[in-house]
Amino acid sequence: MSGKIIQRRGLWKRRSSRLLQILNTMTHTNVEEICNRVIHSGALFEDEDFPANESSLFYCEASSRGIEWKRPQEIIEDPRLLVDDISRDDVVQGELGDCWFLSSCAAIAQHKRFMEKIIPKKQYLWQDDNYIGLFHFKFWRFGKWVDVVVDDRLPTRYNQLMFARSHDERELWVALLEKAYAKLHGSYEGLAGGQASDALVDMTGGLTERYDLKHPPANLYQQLVRNARYGSFITCSKMGDWRCSETADQNGLISGHAYTVTAVKRCRLLDGSVENLVRVRNPWGNEMEWNGDWSDNSRTWDYVSDEEKQLIGWKDSADGEYWITYEDFCQHFNEITVCTTGPDFDGNGVADVVENQGDSYYSASMTGSWVKGLNAGGSRNNLKSFATNPQFVFTLTEPDEWDPEVDDIKTKGKCSVVIALMQEYRRRKQYLTTKYHQISFILYKTDNPNRRLPMDHFMYNYPAGKSGVYINYREVNKRFSLDPGSYVLIPSTFDAGCAASFLIRIFAEKNFQCHELPDAVNKSFQYTES
Repeated sequence: MSGKIIQRRGLWKRRSSRLLQILNTMTHTNVEEICNRVIHSGALFEDEDFPANESSLFYCEASSRGIEWKRPQEIIEDPRLLVDDISRDDVVQGELGDCWFLSSCAAIAQHKRFMEKIIPKKQYLWQDDNYIGLFHFKFWRFGKWVDVVVDDRLPTRYNQLMFARSHDERELWVALLEKAYAKLHGSYEGLAGGQASDALVDMTGGLTERYDLKHPPANLYQQLVRNARYGSFITCSKMGDWRCSETADQNGLISGHAYTVTAVKRCRLLDGSVENLVRVRNPWGNEMEWNGDWSDNSRTWDYVSDEEKQLIGWKDSADGEYWITYEDFCQHFNEITVCTTGPDFDGNGVADVVENQGDSYYSASMTGSWVKGLNAGGSRNNLKSFATNPQFVFTLTEPDEWDPEVDDIKTKGKCSVVIALMQEYRRRKQYLTTKYHQISFILYKTDNPNRRLPMDHFMYNYPAGKSGVYINYREVNKRFSLDPGSYVLIPSTFDAGCAASFLIRIFAEKNFQCHELPDAVNKSFQYTES
């Protein structure tokens, strides 16, 4: 037994080192140069950084038996990257437990401009005379868009794709995108279990918010309606162990599984009443669907006119997608994640306004570092040390537009702000798993936006808001409804002396000012008014 443990640790160490090498390579990837080199070689591309062998699967030897890596033309006739166009119905999960990633893909697939960023148009396709077996994707990593190239060799068993695929077997964008994301994580097994919020950020550069559906905010449904209207991406999950979940419960739902929220609509019934509905999609893309009220063939649809059904997009199809009331949704699901997209999507490093169905967001991003012995002050458990943490200030001057049909009366005259604190991704030297510090941020109202807050301020003033408890997530975030004014934002780790780089991003519906307060270190700031 001990021999196996030592051997396994050795594998972790080697593959963790290989992952760091992959990430460093991506930072300096010149796609055009790689393509030209492959074209001149006259052979199909073989990715040395993510080879077609067990190291890219990261499975034990017994599990990898019977697996063959094949190029698409060896599996099917007339393979294509896309058939017709990208849609959420394309995404079908395979043997890998990466529903968190695929549910995010399905959410983003509904928006063409985002997918064109992730899957650049210029590809060497099978139908081209100069096909080279290379595909190019982009992901957002800690404030930058990175290029990821992969070859087209895919793991198969019995001549069938093992992992993600499309409903149309000729279409390969889902399988190849999953392979590129697996490369970003060091192996396919690196995608087994994860946070949908991380996948949404990696594919949009947006900000995510997570809500506990067992204790949801009072106005969450109104907020979801607003999110859907602005084009935000939404996923949800049901608690449980995904490794033990291959069948549905009595309600047709899968435990330990991530789903896509594809619409949030108020449905008008024949008697004039209104039902709050949520449309959900299972990434399995099959008959595993909710079977309660408002499911595809539920009698509750008899109380809705044909015109209303057409208006909200009702259909009776065993495709994994269904409607459910908001009350049942909160009862049977545990968590919902909303991704608000923003200016980082341009990929040019400059903050911009992003238009969303006539509305816009403003954004600022700031990077910094906690330096041991200098400004890695830790939590409020030691106020003297806490006061040394980096401090940033933002000033809100104009309240949001208030919509009585969507917004709660309590938000009138307030400023809606989403703040995220992300720590730089770090891998343990010995293990493949990511090592994250426990992080959080706190807000304090201030009358002087040009002065750092001293220790005394924390002794006699309550915070105006905070992200929550310290937790070892890659990113923590929170939506606030704040009065106009100036606020000091203080990011910190739980323990003092933890060295790390961090990225702060702020989204607001109205324009705002933001700057770093003096005496903080490692100043790096990007902000554009629009």
